[in-house]
Amino acid sequence: IETAKRHQVFLMEAYMYRLHPQTLAVLAELEAGAIGEVRHVEAQFGYHAPFAEESRLFANSLAGGGIMDVGGYPLSFARLVLGAEPTNISAHGHLGKTGVDEWSAALLSFHNGTSAQIATSVSVGMDNHAVIYGSKGIIRLDNPWLPGNTGKTSNKWQFTISQGQAQKTISGSADPLYVIEADHVADCLAKGLLESDLLPWQNSLDNALCTDKWRAEIGLQYRSETPQHHIGPLWGNVPRRDKISTARVKHLSKDVARLVMGCDNQPSMSHASAMWDDYVLQGGNCFDTAHIYGQGSMESLLGHWHQRRGIRDDLVIIGKGAHTPHNFPDYIGPQLDISLDRLQTDYVDIYFLHRDNPEVPVEDFVDALNREVAGGRIRAFGGSNWSLQRIQAANNYARTKGLQGFSAVSNNFSLARMVEPIWPGVETVNNPAYQAYLRESQLALMPWSAQARGFFTPWADQVLGEHARENPALTTMQPTIKELKRVWFSADNLERRSRAGELAEKYGVEMINIALAYVLCQPYPTFALIGPRVMAETASCISALGIALDKNDIAFLEGREV
Repeated sequence: IETAKRHQVFLMEAYMYRLHPQTLAVLAELEAGAIGEVRHVEAQFGYHAPFAEESRLFANSLAGGGIMDVGGYPLSFARLVLGAEPTNISAHGHLGKTGVDEWSAALLSFHNGTSAQIATSVSVGMDNHAVIYGSKGIIRLDNPWLPGNTGKTSNKWQFTISQGQAQKTISGSADPLYVIEADHVADCLAKGLLESDLLPWQNSLDNALCTDKWRAEIGLQYRSETPQHHIGPLWGNVPRRDKISTARVKHLSKDVARLVMGCDNQPSMSHASAMWDDYVLQGGNCFDTAHIYGQGSMESLLGHWHQRRGIRDDLVIIGKGAHTPHNFPDYIGPQLDISLDRLQTDYVDIYFLHRDNPEVPVEDFVDALNREVAGGRIRAFGGSNWSLQRIQAANNYARTKGLQGFSAVSNNFSLARMVEPIWPGVETVNNPAYQAYLRESQLALMPWSAQARGFFTPWADQVLGEHARENPALTTMQPTIKELKRVWFSADNLERRSRAGELAEKYGVEMINIALAYVLCQPYPTFALIGPRVMAETASCISALGIALDKNDIAFLEGREV
């Protein structure tokens, strides 16, 4: 979808039944209130096929099984009829000899109390019907997926509506199923559309997300999806677009991308590979992870990914360790042993102490880090969530002893200021003294939550209007409504958000682009940590690099005179 968007070409997922007059007639009857309020949906699509281990229906290497073959049909039908996305999916399935689902059923729950029961199979014959239950009646479709395909020449379709003892049949005739689909695409092309109004891109993304959740519920992961066997998109001599600018960090020989890909929220190797490949193709090279992220799984994903691609030397990998309660110098080495093994490398380019421990003299931390530099296991180092006084003390000690000092700091910094800490033990550089030090020292800042975790998106408008829903769980680290209000909602921040909206209109961009540009246009080197969940969010972040805010813009956003 992102590639189609970038190249401005038409793309549509080929759910042919969605375009058929029968499906459109069902939606019209529901809209007219034929069965009252829709409360439950039943739908199934399954059949019995003789077992053949190497066939596409059963082969693990070909993503066999019912869910990925025809399970998307009843799933998409339920979402279409109920007009919403499920808030929960619970499921059962039988994984056969090849490890694929030979049959499975799922129960979908929706925010308004409605539900759907769906089933699929490649080893069990089903009657492949769909039933919609409403407060006043029932709609039954005996042939929802291949309407009109009842014979070689028949293109007639029909479904029934029952209200108590009364029943009526809605029927019609139409062109063959795939002729309708082809004509619809031709019509979209003639209109110059990039996506269908009946099968838009977002619908495909939402259905795919639900399919992944269904598979996860029954423990279905294909062998090629596991990190150690993942292949992912083809990697060759693909030209990089160099849309992501770079800068230098002291004590590091490589240029560093000014947008740093956060590696703390990936749900799978497949998702991570797609996101990271795209980031690198746009010119990115810097990845931020930590010993504790995903209990180590994020480091492992990154290690498998760069090994498969063979591009370790092109990357800048940021590692972090010594997090509370292990924020002592003695933990640096042992944790680094584990992290390097997970990352499948013998060094990290930048190492951050993930939390400070003010009870430990800074000298002990600096000495321990310099031992790792001498051993070749880290190149540059810094402090994440360290106070100004401790950063200054550490670098003063390093200077007097002729040792390597901190090259960077990774605290919070954004246009919106934290009302209270997001997590325990975190620090910000959002104060005059810290800002003055960064300007004078030119110490690199690698800020986390640089875009205030959704505060500058339309979602925050919905929260302000008290009609927002929680974000769909695309990844493992999701901002919540409670967090948004607790951390970012203040009169000052709302005023800054309003000013960002004014500048967004001036520059013809989104408000969130202005928020990120604010971080990138500071008078000291900044490398913003980003956590995009989909490629479109990566593209949005990249667009902020092209916004050159001047000192008047910065002053305006901060609400002060130049």
